[in-house]
Amino acid sequence: MKTLASRKSLWMLLFIVIFWVSFTVFRNPVKLRTMFKLPVSFNRWNLIMGPSCPAVPLNLPVSPKETELRIREVLEKLDKQIPPRPFTHLNYTTSATHSTATILNPRDTHCVGDLLDILVEARDHLGNRKGYGGDFLRARMSSPALKAGASGKVTDFNNGTYLVSFTLFWEGTVSLSILLMHPSEGVSALWRARKQGYDRIIFSGQFVSGASQVHTECALVLNSSVELCQYLDAQDQEAFYCVKPPNVPCAALTYMQSKNKDVSYLSQQERSLFERSNIAVEIMGKSNVISVSKCNTDAAPVKEKCKLGMVSAIPSGHVWKNAWTPASCSLAPIKMKDCLRGKFIYLMGDSTIRQWMEYFKSKVNSMSQYKLFKALSETMFLFQGRKKYRRCLFFTIVVKHKPRALFTKCYYHSLEQCSLPLVLV
Repeated sequence: MKTLASRKSLWMLLFIVIFWVSFTVFRNPVKLRTMFKLPVSFNRWNLIMGPSCPAVPLNLPVSPKETELRIREVLEKLDKQIPPRPFTHLNYTTSATHSTATILNPRDTHCVGDLLDILVEARDHLGNRKGYGGDFLRARMSSPALKAGASGKVTDFNNGTYLVSFTLFWEGTVSLSILLMHPSEGVSALWRARKQGYDRIIFSGQFVSGASQVHTECALVLNSSVELCQYLDAQDQEAFYCVKPPNVPCAALTYMQSKNKDVSYLSQQERSLFERSNIAVEIMGKSNVISVSKCNTDAAPVKEKCKLGMVSAIPSGHVWKNAWTPASCSLAPIKMKDCLRGKFIYLMGDSTIRQWMEYFKSKVNSMSQYKLFKALSETMFLFQGRKKYRRCLFFTIVVKHKPRALFTKCYYHSLEQCSLPLVLV
Protein backbone atom coordinates (compact mmCIF):
# COMPACT_ATOMS: atom_id res chain seq x y z
CA MET A 1 0.00 0.00 0.00
CA LYS A 2 2.85 2.36 0.89
CA THR A 3 4.58 1.43 -2.37
CA LEU A 4 1.46 2.31 -4.37
CA ALA A 5 1.11 5.64 -2.56
CA SER A 6 4.78 6.40 -3.16
CA ARG A 7 4.41 5.66 -6.86
CA LYS A 8 1.39 7.96 -7.07
CA SER A 9 3.30 10.72 -5.32
CA LEU A 10 6.28 10.21 -7.63
CA TRP A 11 4.10 10.34 -10.73
CA MET A 12 2.37 13.46 -9.43
CA LEU A 13 5.72 15.14 -8.74
CA LEU A 14 6.99 14.13 -12.19
CA PHE A 15 3.87 15.56 -13.82
CA ILE A 16 4.31 18.87 -11.97
CA VAL A 17 7.96 19.10 -13.05
CA ILE A 18 7.09 18.34 -16.70
CA PHE A 19 4.29 20.90 -16.62
CA TRP A 20 6.58 23.58 -15.11
CA VAL A 21 9.34 22.92 -17.66
CA SER A 22 6.88 22.95 -20.56
CA PHE A 23 5.25 26.14 -19.34
CA THR A 24 8.63 27.83 -18.85
CA VAL A 25 9.82 26.81 -22.31
CA PHE A 26 6.65 28.11 -23.89
CA ARG A 27 6.73 31.41 -22.01
CA ASN A 28 10.45 32.11 -22.24
CA PRO A 29 12.65 29.51 -23.95
CA VAL A 30 15.67 31.79 -24.26
CA LYS A 31 15.73 32.37 -20.51
CA LEU A 32 15.52 28.64 -19.82
CA ARG A 33 18.23 27.80 -22.33
CA THR A 34 20.43 30.49 -20.83
CA MET A 35 19.83 29.10 -17.33
CA PHE A 36 20.92 25.61 -18.36
CA LYS A 37 23.57 26.87 -20.80
CA LEU A 38 21.82 25.30 -23.79
CA PRO A 39 22.27 26.55 -27.35
CA VAL A 40 19.65 29.04 -28.45
CA SER A 41 17.76 28.35 -31.66
CA PHE A 42 17.56 31.42 -33.87
CA ASN A 43 16.52 29.59 -37.05
CA ARG A 44 18.52 31.08 -39.92
CA TRP A 45 19.72 33.91 -37.68
CA ASN A 46 23.08 33.14 -36.10
CA LEU A 47 23.72 34.53 -32.66
CA ILE A 48 27.27 35.75 -32.18
CA MET A 49 27.72 34.78 -28.54
CA GLY A 50 30.74 36.93 -27.87
CA PRO A 51 30.80 40.71 -28.07
CA SER A 52 31.26 41.97 -31.58
CA CYS A 53 31.40 45.11 -33.65
CA PRO A 54 30.15 45.80 -37.21
CA ALA A 55 33.76 46.21 -38.32
CA VAL A 56 34.76 42.67 -37.26
CA PRO A 57 35.24 40.40 -40.34
CA LEU A 58 32.95 37.36 -40.43
CA ASN A 59 33.45 33.92 -41.97
CA LEU A 60 30.51 33.93 -44.36
CA PRO A 61 29.72 31.96 -47.54
CA VAL A 62 29.46 35.22 -49.49
CA SER A 63 31.77 38.13 -48.84
CA PRO A 64 30.24 41.34 -47.45
CA LYS A 65 31.81 43.25 -50.35
CA GLU A 66 30.02 41.05 -52.90
CA THR A 67 26.72 41.47 -51.08
CA GLU A 68 27.14 45.23 -50.87
CA LEU A 69 27.82 45.38 -54.60
CA ARG A 70 24.64 43.44 -55.32
CA ILE A 71 22.63 45.70 -53.02
CA ARG A 72 24.12 48.80 -54.62
CA GLU A 73 23.25 47.47 -58.08
CA VAL A 74 19.61 46.93 -57.10
CA LEU A 75 19.35 50.37 -55.51
CA GLU A 76 20.88 52.03 -58.57
CA LYS A 77 18.24 50.39 -60.77
CA LEU A 78 15.52 51.63 -58.43
CA ASP A 79 17.04 55.12 -58.44
CA LYS A 80 16.68 55.18 -62.22
CA GLN A 81 13.03 54.16 -61.89
CA ILE A 82 12.39 56.87 -59.27
CA PRO A 83 14.44 59.94 -60.28
CA PRO A 84 14.45 63.10 -58.11
CA ARG A 85 11.40 65.32 -58.71
CA PRO A 86 11.90 68.50 -56.66
CA PHE A 87 9.06 71.00 -56.66
CA THR A 88 8.45 74.49 -55.35
CA HIS A 89 4.68 74.47 -54.94
CA LEU A 90 1.78 72.02 -54.72
CA ASN A 91 0.27 73.63 -57.83
CA TYR A 92 3.04 72.15 -59.99
CA THR A 93 2.42 68.57 -58.88
CA THR A 94 0.11 66.11 -60.65
CA SER A 95 -3.59 66.75 -60.10
CA ALA A 96 -6.14 63.96 -60.52
CA THR A 97 -8.90 66.53 -61.07
CA HIS A 98 -7.13 68.21 -63.99
CA SER A 99 -5.68 65.00 -65.49
CA THR A 100 -7.72 63.20 -68.15
CA ALA A 101 -8.50 59.54 -68.86
CA THR A 102 -9.79 58.70 -72.36
CA ILE A 103 -11.04 55.28 -73.48
CA LEU A 104 -9.43 54.42 -76.83
CA ASN A 105 -11.80 52.95 -79.45
CA PRO A 106 -14.93 53.24 -77.25
CA ARG A 107 -17.93 51.03 -78.05
CA ASP A 108 -21.45 50.58 -76.76
CA THR A 109 -20.65 46.99 -75.82
CA HIS A 110 -17.28 45.33 -75.35
CA CYS A 111 -16.54 41.61 -75.58
CA VAL A 112 -15.26 39.23 -72.92
CA GLY A 113 -11.55 38.62 -73.47
CA ASP A 114 -10.92 41.95 -75.20
CA LEU A 115 -8.32 44.48 -74.10
CA LEU A 116 -9.65 47.89 -73.11
CA ASP A 117 -7.04 50.66 -73.40
CA ILE A 118 -7.27 54.01 -71.64
CA LEU A 119 -4.92 56.93 -72.28
CA VAL A 120 -4.12 59.01 -69.19
CA GLU A 121 -2.67 62.51 -69.61
CA ALA A 122 -1.23 63.93 -66.40
CA ARG A 123 -1.68 67.64 -65.67
CA ASP A 124 -0.76 69.80 -62.70
CA HIS A 125 -3.16 71.84 -60.53
CA LEU A 126 -2.91 74.75 -62.99
CA GLY A 127 -3.97 72.53 -65.90
CA ASN A 128 -0.53 72.36 -67.51
CA ARG A 129 0.64 69.10 -69.15
CA LYS A 130 3.28 67.23 -67.16
CA GLY A 131 6.51 66.61 -69.06
CA TYR A 132 7.66 63.56 -67.07
CA GLY A 133 6.18 60.40 -65.57
CA GLY A 134 6.61 58.59 -62.28
CA ASP A 135 3.09 59.08 -60.90
CA PHE A 136 1.76 56.22 -58.76
CA LEU A 137 -1.45 55.10 -60.49
CA ARG A 138 -3.66 52.22 -59.34
CA ALA A 139 -5.99 50.76 -61.97
CA ARG A 140 -8.92 48.53 -60.98
CA MET A 141 -12.07 47.14 -62.62
CA SER A 142 -14.93 45.65 -60.63
CA SER A 143 -18.52 44.41 -60.63
CA PRO A 144 -19.65 44.46 -56.98
CA ALA A 145 -22.91 42.62 -57.72
CA LEU A 146 -20.91 39.72 -59.18
CA LYS A 147 -18.22 39.94 -56.48
CA ALA A 148 -15.71 40.29 -59.30
CA GLY A 149 -12.61 42.42 -59.69
CA ALA A 150 -9.25 42.69 -61.45
CA SER A 151 -6.24 44.97 -61.77
CA GLY A 152 -5.17 46.86 -64.85
CA LYS A 153 -1.70 47.16 -66.36
CA VAL A 154 -0.13 50.65 -66.28
CA THR A 155 2.53 51.61 -68.85
CA ASP A 156 4.48 54.80 -68.11
CA PHE A 157 5.83 56.58 -71.21
CA ASN A 158 7.87 58.94 -68.98
CA ASN A 159 6.46 62.02 -70.69
CA GLY A 160 3.33 62.63 -68.64
CA THR A 161 1.18 60.09 -70.51
CA TYR A 162 0.22 56.57 -69.42
CA LEU A 163 -1.54 53.64 -71.07
CA VAL A 164 -3.85 51.67 -68.77
CA SER A 165 -4.89 48.27 -70.19
CA PHE A 166 -7.73 46.17 -68.78
CA THR A 167 -8.44 42.55 -69.77
CA LEU A 168 -12.23 42.12 -69.77
CA PHE A 169 -12.53 38.81 -67.94
CA TRP A 170 -16.30 38.64 -67.35
CA GLU A 171 -19.60 39.86 -68.83
CA GLY A 172 -21.92 42.38 -67.25
CA THR A 173 -21.69 45.95 -66.06
CA VAL A 174 -18.10 46.81 -65.18
CA SER A 175 -16.87 49.86 -63.27
CA LEU A 176 -13.42 51.25 -64.09
CA SER A 177 -11.20 53.11 -61.66
CA ILE A 178 -7.83 54.83 -62.06
CA LEU A 179 -6.62 56.36 -58.81
CA LEU A 180 -3.76 58.81 -58.45
CA MET A 181 -2.27 57.38 -55.26
CA HIS A 182 0.70 59.78 -55.17
CA PRO A 183 2.08 62.27 -57.70
CA SER A 184 5.59 61.64 -58.98
CA GLU A 185 6.87 64.39 -56.69
CA GLY A 186 5.49 62.52 -53.66
CA VAL A 187 6.91 59.19 -54.83
CA SER A 188 10.33 60.81 -55.23
CA ALA A 189 10.13 62.41 -51.78
CA LEU A 190 9.21 59.09 -50.13
CA TRP A 191 12.04 57.27 -51.89
CA ARG A 192 14.55 59.92 -50.83
CA ALA A 193 13.31 59.88 -47.22
CA ARG A 194 13.37 56.08 -47.10
CA LYS A 195 17.08 56.03 -47.93
CA GLN A 196 18.02 58.73 -45.46
CA GLY A 197 18.66 56.68 -42.32
CA TYR A 198 17.54 54.11 -39.77
CA ASP A 199 17.11 56.45 -36.81
CA ARG A 200 13.37 57.03 -37.15
CA ILE A 201 12.62 54.07 -34.87
CA ILE A 202 14.24 53.53 -31.46
CA PHE A 203 14.74 49.90 -30.34
CA SER A 204 15.24 48.68 -26.79
CA GLY A 205 16.25 45.10 -25.99
CA GLN A 206 15.50 43.32 -22.72
CA PHE A 207 18.12 40.90 -21.39
CA VAL A 208 17.21 38.55 -18.55
CA SER A 209 19.93 37.38 -16.17
CA GLY A 210 18.69 35.43 -13.20
CA ALA A 211 16.04 37.50 -11.48
CA SER A 212 17.21 40.80 -12.95
CA GLN A 213 16.37 42.49 -16.23
CA VAL A 214 18.60 44.84 -18.20
CA HIS A 215 17.51 47.09 -21.06
CA THR A 216 19.98 48.30 -23.69
CA GLU A 217 19.86 50.17 -26.97
CA CYS A 218 19.48 48.13 -30.18
CA ALA A 219 19.52 49.09 -33.85
CA LEU A 220 20.42 48.03 -37.37
CA VAL A 221 23.33 50.48 -37.13
CA LEU A 222 24.88 51.44 -33.78
CA ASN A 223 27.54 54.11 -33.65
CA SER A 224 29.02 52.90 -30.41
CA SER A 225 32.49 51.97 -29.17
CA VAL A 226 31.15 49.64 -26.47
CA GLU A 227 30.78 45.87 -26.79
CA LEU A 228 27.90 44.79 -29.00
CA CYS A 229 25.83 41.65 -29.45
CA GLN A 230 25.41 40.85 -33.12
CA TYR A 231 22.42 38.87 -34.41
CA LEU A 232 23.39 37.87 -37.93
CA ASP A 233 21.40 36.48 -40.83
CA ALA A 234 24.09 34.48 -42.62
CA GLN A 235 21.94 34.03 -45.73
CA ASP A 236 21.21 37.71 -46.39
CA GLN A 237 24.14 39.04 -44.36
CA GLU A 238 21.85 41.40 -42.50
CA ALA A 239 22.76 42.08 -38.89
CA PHE A 240 20.95 43.55 -35.90
CA TYR A 241 22.92 44.88 -32.94
CA CYS A 242 22.33 45.46 -29.25
CA VAL A 243 24.65 47.00 -26.68
CA LYS A 244 25.93 44.06 -24.61
CA PRO A 245 25.08 44.35 -20.91
CA PRO A 246 28.02 43.70 -18.54
CA ASN A 247 28.32 40.06 -17.47
CA VAL A 248 25.21 39.03 -19.42
CA PRO A 249 25.37 36.68 -22.45
CA CYS A 250 23.99 37.78 -25.80
CA ALA A 251 21.61 34.79 -25.72
CA ALA A 252 19.79 36.38 -22.78
CA LEU A 253 17.94 38.74 -25.15
CA THR A 254 14.29 37.85 -24.60
CA TYR A 255 12.20 40.83 -25.64
CA MET A 256 12.32 43.75 -28.04
CA GLN A 257 10.25 46.91 -28.08
CA SER A 258 10.33 50.03 -30.20
CA LYS A 259 8.89 53.48 -30.52
CA ASN A 260 8.94 56.16 -33.18
CA LYS A 261 11.27 59.10 -32.90
CA ASP A 262 9.82 62.51 -33.69
CA VAL A 263 11.85 63.00 -36.84
CA SER A 264 10.85 63.41 -40.49
CA TYR A 265 12.93 63.56 -43.65
CA LEU A 266 10.12 65.31 -45.52
CA SER A 267 9.88 69.07 -45.81
CA GLN A 268 6.70 70.86 -44.74
CA GLN A 269 5.82 71.30 -48.40
CA GLU A 270 6.39 67.61 -49.15
CA ARG A 271 4.23 66.56 -46.20
CA SER A 272 1.28 68.41 -47.75
CA LEU A 273 1.34 65.84 -50.57
CA PHE A 274 0.37 63.13 -48.08
CA GLU A 275 -2.67 64.77 -46.58
CA ARG A 276 -5.68 62.49 -46.90
CA SER A 277 -7.37 64.69 -49.51
CA ASN A 278 -4.37 64.28 -51.84
CA ILE A 279 -4.15 60.47 -51.65
CA ALA A 280 -6.02 57.99 -53.89
CA VAL A 281 -7.97 60.57 -55.91
CA GLU A 282 -10.08 59.28 -58.82
CA ILE A 283 -9.07 60.27 -62.38
CA MET A 284 -11.75 58.43 -64.42
CA GLY A 285 -14.64 60.75 -63.58
CA LYS A 286 -18.25 59.85 -64.48
CA SER A 287 -17.52 57.91 -67.70
CA ASN A 288 -16.27 54.90 -65.78
CA VAL A 289 -18.95 52.26 -66.47
CA ILE A 290 -18.90 49.95 -69.51
CA SER A 291 -21.01 47.02 -70.69
CA VAL A 292 -19.32 43.70 -71.48
CA SER A 293 -20.99 40.85 -73.41
CA LYS A 294 -20.00 37.30 -74.25
CA CYS A 295 -19.54 37.75 -78.00
CA ASN A 296 -17.77 34.44 -78.69
CA THR A 297 -19.90 31.34 -78.08
CA ASP A 298 -17.00 28.92 -78.61
CA ALA A 299 -15.78 26.95 -75.63
CA ALA A 300 -12.84 28.51 -73.82
CA PRO A 301 -9.51 26.77 -74.47
CA VAL A 302 -8.37 24.32 -71.82
CA LYS A 303 -5.58 25.74 -69.64
CA GLU A 304 -2.81 23.69 -68.11
CA LYS A 305 -2.92 23.03 -64.39
CA CYS A 306 -1.27 25.67 -62.21
CA LYS A 307 2.08 24.66 -60.75
CA LEU A 308 5.00 26.25 -58.97
CA GLY A 309 7.44 28.24 -61.08
CA MET A 310 4.97 29.33 -63.75
CA VAL A 311 5.42 32.84 -65.15
CA SER A 312 2.41 35.02 -64.36
CA ALA A 313 0.72 37.21 -66.92
CA ILE A 314 -0.13 40.87 -66.25
CA PRO A 315 -2.71 40.97 -64.83
CA SER A 316 -2.24 37.52 -63.34
CA GLY A 317 -5.96 36.84 -63.01
CA HIS A 318 -9.22 38.09 -61.56
CA VAL A 319 -11.66 37.51 -58.72
CA TRP A 320 -15.05 36.02 -59.63
CA LYS A 321 -17.69 35.33 -56.97
CA ASN A 322 -15.02 35.98 -54.35
CA ALA A 323 -12.79 33.23 -55.78
CA TRP A 324 -9.42 33.76 -57.47
CA THR A 325 -9.17 32.71 -61.13
CA PRO A 326 -5.65 32.74 -62.65
CA ALA A 327 -5.32 34.07 -66.20
CA SER A 328 -2.71 31.65 -67.55
CA CYS A 329 -3.51 28.33 -65.84
CA SER A 330 -6.29 26.30 -64.27
CA LEU A 331 -6.59 26.26 -60.48
CA ALA A 332 -8.60 23.45 -58.92
CA PRO A 333 -10.92 24.40 -56.03
CA ILE A 334 -9.13 24.25 -52.70
CA LYS A 335 -10.82 23.05 -49.51
CA MET A 336 -9.19 25.16 -46.84
CA LYS A 337 -9.76 22.76 -43.95
CA ASP A 338 -8.28 19.82 -45.84
CA CYS A 339 -5.34 21.96 -46.93
CA LEU A 340 -4.59 23.17 -43.39
CA ARG A 341 -5.07 19.87 -41.57
CA GLY A 342 -1.83 18.66 -39.99
CA LYS A 343 0.28 21.41 -41.55
CA PHE A 344 2.89 23.81 -40.27
CA ILE A 345 1.98 27.36 -41.22
CA TYR A 346 4.63 30.07 -41.50
CA LEU A 347 3.62 33.71 -41.83
CA MET A 348 6.13 36.51 -42.02
CA GLY A 349 5.37 40.20 -42.09
CA ASP A 350 4.24 43.23 -40.15
CA SER A 351 1.07 43.96 -38.17
CA THR A 352 -1.11 42.89 -41.11
CA ILE A 353 -0.38 39.26 -40.12
CA ARG A 354 -3.24 39.73 -37.67
CA GLN A 355 -5.67 39.90 -40.61
CA TRP A 356 -4.49 36.49 -41.83
CA MET A 357 -4.98 34.89 -38.41
CA GLU A 358 -8.43 36.42 -38.02
CA TYR A 359 -9.32 35.24 -41.53
CA PHE A 360 -8.28 31.67 -40.69
CA LYS A 361 -10.35 31.78 -37.53
CA SER A 362 -13.43 33.09 -39.35
CA LYS A 363 -13.18 30.43 -42.08
CA VAL A 364 -12.18 27.46 -39.92
CA ASN A 365 -14.82 27.73 -37.21
CA SER A 366 -13.39 24.75 -35.32
CA MET A 367 -10.52 26.95 -34.10
CA SER A 368 -10.33 28.74 -30.77
CA GLN A 369 -8.33 31.86 -30.01
CA TYR A 370 -6.48 32.43 -26.74
CA LYS A 371 -4.70 35.66 -25.84
CA LEU A 372 -1.62 34.59 -23.91
CA PHE A 373 -0.34 38.03 -23.00
CA LYS A 374 -0.22 41.63 -24.13
CA ALA A 375 2.80 43.78 -23.47
CA LEU A 376 3.16 47.26 -24.91
CA SER A 377 3.06 46.94 -28.69
CA GLU A 378 3.14 43.14 -28.91
CA THR A 379 0.27 40.73 -28.47
CA MET A 380 0.66 36.96 -28.39
CA PHE A 381 -2.21 34.74 -29.50
CA LEU A 382 -2.76 31.01 -29.68
CA PHE A 383 -5.17 29.46 -32.17
CA GLN A 384 -6.03 25.86 -31.38
CA GLY A 385 -8.08 23.58 -33.61
CA ARG A 386 -10.71 21.33 -32.04
CA LYS A 387 -11.90 17.83 -32.87
CA LYS A 388 -10.12 16.46 -35.95
CA TYR A 389 -8.04 19.65 -36.25
CA ARG A 390 -6.91 19.65 -32.62
CA ARG A 391 -3.42 18.44 -33.56
CA CYS A 392 -2.66 21.81 -35.08
CA LEU A 393 -1.86 24.81 -32.89
CA PHE A 394 -1.54 28.20 -34.51
CA PHE A 395 0.76 30.54 -32.68
CA THR A 396 1.42 34.12 -33.64
CA ILE A 397 3.12 37.22 -32.36
CA VAL A 398 1.53 40.30 -33.84
CA VAL A 399 4.04 43.13 -34.05
CA LYS A 400 2.47 46.52 -34.59
CA HIS A 401 4.19 48.81 -37.07
CA LYS A 402 7.79 47.70 -36.75
CA PRO A 403 10.32 47.36 -39.56
CA ARG A 404 11.13 43.81 -38.50
CA ALA A 405 8.58 41.14 -37.67
CA LEU A 406 8.59 37.73 -36.01
CA PHE A 407 7.80 34.37 -37.52
CA THR A 408 4.31 33.05 -37.04
CA LYS A 409 4.34 29.32 -36.44
CA CYS A 410 1.92 26.45 -36.22
CA TYR A 411 2.80 23.76 -33.71
CA TYR A 412 1.70 20.13 -33.52
CA HIS A 413 0.29 18.07 -30.68
CA SER A 414 0.45 20.04 -27.45
CA LEU A 415 2.18 22.90 -25.72
CA GLU A 416 4.70 20.50 -24.22
CA GLN A 417 6.24 20.06 -27.69
CA CYS A 418 6.40 23.75 -28.51
CA SER A 419 9.62 25.67 -28.63
CA LEU A 420 9.53 29.41 -29.03
CA PRO A 421 12.85 30.83 -30.21
CA LEU A 422 13.25 34.54 -30.65
CA VAL A 423 13.47 34.84 -34.43
CA LEU A 424 14.32 38.11 -36.14
CA VAL A 425 13.44 38.24 -39.83
